[in-house]
Amino acid sequence: MQSHGCSPVELYVRGEIPRELEGCFIVAMNRRHKDRARFSRWHDSQADLLRMDVVPGSPGRVTATILEVDPSGADLGDRFVRSSFERAAFGANAAYGYATQPNHGVNVADQRIWATNLLFGAPLELDLQTWEPRRILRYVEPTPEAPRVSTTAHFAFSRDRSRAYFHQSLLCAETEGSPVRALSIKLVKLDLVSGAERAWELLPPQGDAALEPANFHSAFWWEENGHDYVGLLRTGAVLESLAPHVGAEEHAVIRMPASTIWFVRIDETVERLQAELLPGLESFHGFAMSHLDVSLPPGDGFVLYANCKQSDVAEETHGQNIYGQDPAALTEHYAGMVAEPFNYGCVIRYERTGGRHKVDVFERPYEAMRASEGHTWLPINVQVDASQQAVYCSFAGFRPRLLPQHVYAAYADIAVDPARVRYVPPLIMRLDAQTLKPQKVKGRGHITYAEPLAMTVIGDCESGYLCTFSPEQGLRVLHAGDMNRVTAYAVNHELWHWNDLHFRPDPPHMIHVSAA
Repeated sequence: MQSHGCSPVELYVRGEIPRELEGCFIVAMNRRHKDRARFSRWHDSQADLLRMDVVPGSPGRVTATILEVDPSGADLGDRFVRSSFERAAFGANAAYGYATQPNHGVNVADQRIWATNLLFGAPLELDLQTWEPRRILRYVEPTPEAPRVSTTAHFAFSRDRSRAYFHQSLLCAETEGSPVRALSIKLVKLDLVSGAERAWELLPPQGDAALEPANFHSAFWWEENGHDYVGLLRTGAVLESLAPHVGAEEHAVIRMPASTIWFVRIDETVERLQAELLPGLESFHGFAMSHLDVSLPPGDGFVLYANCKQSDVAEETHGQNIYGQDPAALTEHYAGMVAEPFNYGCVIRYERTGGRHKVDVFERPYEAMRASEGHTWLPINVQVDASQQAVYCSFAGFRPRLLPQHVYAAYADIAVDPARVRYVPPLIMRLDAQTLKPQKVKGRGHITYAEPLAMTVIGDCESGYLCTFSPEQGLRVLHAGDMNRVTAYAVNHELWHWNDLHFRPDPPHMIHVSAA
């Protein structure tokens, strides 16, 4: 794994970079080949990690360093031991894939970064200061029968951030009549103070024991009656095949079940943990839970904010669309670039206190004549501000011409009418943390359309900043209290397509690490 170029890439800065931004932004990037005939699932995309170091001022300075990831792990030498199966399979067996390919989530604690993939692969650990990879975190061993690893993209951290938790499992190859399923499901704990690590076998809860959709995107921690608990958002993606499709043709889609949330009480005295189902999540629209943020009160319990998409997150854009158009006829089409929704999703607020729970849901279709009301088409990021008064959410919107016909057919009974649906633009919206309704401010400053989806909130909802990033639009700094006000932006299109073979579409997430 190596940094791109001999020196960082300088971004062109306009405006004034606030002192609160001093530090760096970390982004997990992915690549798409410029040859549109080449098909690659998002889950299998090549990855880069981007670090943007920020110096406040007017205009200030932003410099970016790219780390190209070696998905085999060979560059780590004896810090990652590859089996004979992995050495033989890498690059030759499409069902194996890779050891690590962090194109999605970023987790930071104790000057360490853990970068993760959307679904496949093990986390890559890096040193924040040196920007060098340390190791690949793997607690299950691939075999020819179960060649891929799946890991939680977004870790759970204890209140003092001294402990991190995530799931990891193997994925068994499909058999005739049966899709891919999970095997050897583990819950992993990293003690960031002592350096100790622990892995428990995770037993599925009663009523949700199917192993085909047992994949988990995000995790969260809370305390109750003196015990530690960890919750896991089961996304529920069902894969027809471990290997990417041979071509970009249509195929039979197995309908995924609705997401659930597993939770376990941490017990250091046992080797197995029995998962239970978090109650109260049965009566709202949406299939795929993925991203979350959590508020932890001084005592027991938690307030969870999470998104839920009406989208099959295992299926990506390829083949004919819902209008019967071939991909070659669509200028905006890249095979495998994204998963499109088939209807609008929602954001949930789940409060648990004293073992009791309360659930609130915000969901809204798009009405062009009421744009200030926002929408909930394909929710992505969810983040609570420092004051715990507002929740900032990004929504990817909807591009009907990119919804594949074969995906739509699997959900036609609950999907939109292709003859009536229209394009829905991307959106970032500020919601009230208590009521989960749009937290409206004068001049429609609670909402901003066409911003990049990768976002992070620094400070509180009145005096802080909302920062967004994409390789095309660059780093943008908006006032969190009025998103009409742009205080600074920094851009360099070399980050979008710095070599001849690939371009870099919008990443879904970024985080800020303060210099303080």
